[in-house]
Order: sequence, then C-alpha cells, then structure tokens
Amino acid sequence: MSWASRRQGQYLFGLFLFLGLVAFVIVYPILTKPATCSDGKQNGTEEGVDCGGSCQRLCSAKTPEPQVLWSRAFPVANGNYNLVAFIENTNKAAAVSSISYEFRIYDTNNLLIGRRQGTTFIPPNQQFAIFEPRFEAGNSEIRKILFEFTSPFVWVKKDPTLQTLPIRVDNIVYGTDPDSPSLSARMVNDSIHDLPPFDVITILYNTNNIAINASKTHREGLASNENTALLFTWPEPFGDVVAKQDILPVINPFLVSF
Repeated sequence: MSWASRRQGQYLFGLFLFLGLVAFVIVYPILTKPATCSDGKQNGTEEGVDCGGSCQRLCSAKTPEPQVLWSRAFPVANGNYNLVAFIENTNKAAAVSSISYEFRIYDTNNLLIGRRQGTTFIPPNQQFAIFEPRFEAGNSEIRKILFEFTSPFVWVKKDPTLQTLPIRVDNIVYGTDPDSPSLSARMVNDSIHDLPPFDVITILYNTNNIAINASKTHREGLASNENTALLFTWPEPFGDVVAKQDILPVINPFLVSF
C-alpha cells in the first residue's frame, strides 16, 4: 500500500471516528434518558403509560369508578326541582380534581325534558352528593332522572386527610312551621387548619330511609377553631315525615395544602 493510500485511510478512519463520537453524544442521552411521568411510555416503576408506581396519576384500569347510589329530583315550588346524585368513591387514596357530569330529566311518559350539566371534584374514600338547584320542569311532572359522569376519570393520589380532621356538625334543630320547613345547625372547625370556601348539602330521609328532599348552602371558608351557623329552608311542606338527615360539608381536597 502506498503512502498516499495509507494517509487517505487514516483520514477516513479519523472522519468515521469523529462522526461516531458525534452520533454517540447525540444518541446516548436519548437512550439513557430517565423515565418520567409525561414521556408517553410505560417505563420505570409505572404500571401503565405515565401512571401508577411513582407517578402522581393513577391508572384508570386499576382504579374503580365511583358508584352512583341514587339520583333524584326533589320539588321546590312552582315546577322547580333540586337535582341530587348521591355517589360513593371507594378508592382509599385516589381522587379526581375535575370531571364533567350530566343530569338527564324524564317526565311520566319517559320523554327527556331537559339536561343539567356541570363539573365537580371527586373526593377520596367517601360518599358525597352532587347538587344542581332549581331545574325548571314547567308543567311536566318528573318521573326519574339519570346521572352520569361525561368526561374521563383522571385519578391522582390523594390521601383522605380532610376526613381525619375534627370538623363536626351539631345543634341540629328542625323548624316548627309545617308549611315552611327549615333546618338549622352549627358547623365547628376544631382543627388547626383554615378551610377554603365550601358548600354544605343536607339530605332529609323518611322512616323508610328514602330521601324526600335536599337543600344546599355555601360558606366562604371557616377558620381554625371557629364555627358557623347553617340554615336550610324549603318554601313548601314535604308531604312526609322527616326521620333523619345527612348534613354533608363538601370541601374540595385540591384547595387545601394539608
């Protein structure tokens, strides 16, 4: 081999070596890039694509959907109804920050007379209510309503911390006017934490444990070691005996830092 050929071979070897090093510098970080919870792949400790394991998001396939225990329309006055769905999330440490839902309302001929849509959160490990006020049915008589969630469940890890706090409802008193029912109570926050704005829903039950009406009030928060009065009223009598009540504070766990 001539000197010129050997020199040319050395140049080509050096060029290939340089190109190989450049390719290594470019490709190696890609091949060794650590797994993340947003790379669109199942890797690392993930149990699905970007979910489970060390990820904050949980895999929907391994997280049961909440169960709708019942949904009903409760008369208010003048053809108006309050719509309520009572739901249970059995996941002990899983919640949804925002999800869409829909009530569908049917008359006695089983015809759809309206829809009511909204968004809510799903708290971890508890029963909760979704309340839509004053649906106008006009002259129609409501026979049934159906409730369903209409957007995908995006479950994330969330401990049921709010349920462990010393928050209570006491001093429950029913009004004495049968033509204008009312219910008063007191909500007490004995915890060290201030509560963000929240709703309180009450559901009334008859002696057969069937819900006969409901109402909702709102509070702009409740400071630590403070209390607030609650008052629920209805413009017309129920037509049934109230045997017990649920009074449910609806506090968004995604609005607190604890």
